[in-house]
Amino acid sequence: MMVRILAVLCLVAPLFMLSAGAAGARAACSCAAPTAKQRVEEATAVFTATATEVRVDEPTLNGGSLTATLRADHVYKGDVDAEFTVFTRAEGPACGYEFVKGGRYLVFARAQGSGLVTTLCSGNRLLPSGDRPLRLSDATQGIEPLTAELISALGTPTQVRPAKPARAPAPDRTGLVAIVVAAGVVAVAGLAWAYRRARPLRGPDAGSA
Repeated sequence: MMVRILAVLCLVAPLFMLSAGAAGARAACSCAAPTAKQRVEEATAVFTATATEVRVDEPTLNGGSLTATLRADHVYKGDVDAEFTVFTRAEGPACGYEFVKGGRYLVFARAQGSGLVTTLCSGNRLLPSGDRPLRLSDATQGIEPLTAELISALGTPTQVRPAKPARAPAPDRTGLVAIVVAAGVVAVAGLAWAYRRARPLRGPDAGSA
């Protein structure tokens, strides 16, 4: 009987350790619970955008470092830029936020140095794809539910207009005009020469015949 109990404990112990390890990893990042208004006030930039590039720079050092480049569609606070670069930790236990290329997000970011940083605790949310303003009916994913309080605190966003493609410079027609003028001069000279050749020659007594 004792042998069976020991065998069961040997099987269960690894599972228990894995569960405890996962719980410990989740608990390593502890987030406060500010109000929606506080989240907006504390952020330097708040915007909705689609991740166009996600790059892990340091996968393990101090929780790693991840850089996300996002194409904005609406800006709720801060500079109205068409593109944002945001830094975060690469690992969840270090409070890093998981950006995925192609995903659309509501991002709360703070200025740090010359860039913007965000964390798992910032209040970011995964949004439905598209480019419309955030709505209470949107099925979003985040550390807290989407509320009417948050929608109200965000206010009316500024839509980011797609950058217009640069117009091609007008072709330089100076050379073409010069060629046309030269051709005209040559043509006139040729006609004059032909006319002189075609005129009958008259001698001194041609008028008295």
